[in-house]
Amino acid sequence: MHRRSLIADLAEALGKSEDEIRQFLEALWQRLPLAIEVEPPFVRYLDAKIEGVRSTLEAEIKGLRSALEAEINGLRMAMEQGFKRSEERDEALRREIEQRFQQAAERDEALRREMDERLEALRREMQQGFQQMAERDEAIRRELRQEIEALRSEVQRLERWFRTFAISILLMLAGIIVQNFLK
Repeated sequence: MHRRSLIADLAEALGKSEDEIRQFLEALWQRLPLAIEVEPPFVRYLDAKIEGVRSTLEAEIKGLRSALEAEINGLRMAMEQGFKRSEERDEALRREIEQRFQQAAERDEALRREMDERLEALRREMQQGFQQMAERDEAIRRELRQEIEALRSEVQRLERWFRTFAISILLMLAGIIVQNFLK
């Protein structure tokens, strides 16, 4: 409607018919590209809406980015605290293990000393036992020697007695034999 009224106004001002003005404008439109671009109101409306959506999205993206960065920083801090706690636990565990190794080493050392003392006591007992056995052995040997000497003395005494007895018997037998031969 607005276009018809413009064409009608031009036709009236120029004294031409509306068809001639329309043909002239169409020819002018085809020959000369218009440098001035006027966006229709719908395009401006869409651009404004798109710009509004864009700024809303950018604001939401900034908010999400800030929230995400805050969450990432929170997670980073939580991870760092977790790593720190883990390191502290590892350090505490390492100290506890070292302490237990130290206690075990002390127990081993005490046990080694106790075993050394027991072995030394056993060695002394064995030496005393060997010494006592050697003394008993020597005493038994002396006793055996004394008994052997006593037996030797007894055998010698018996031999002397036997010789004396044998000589007496032989002399008696010889006397009996001589007597029997003489009779």
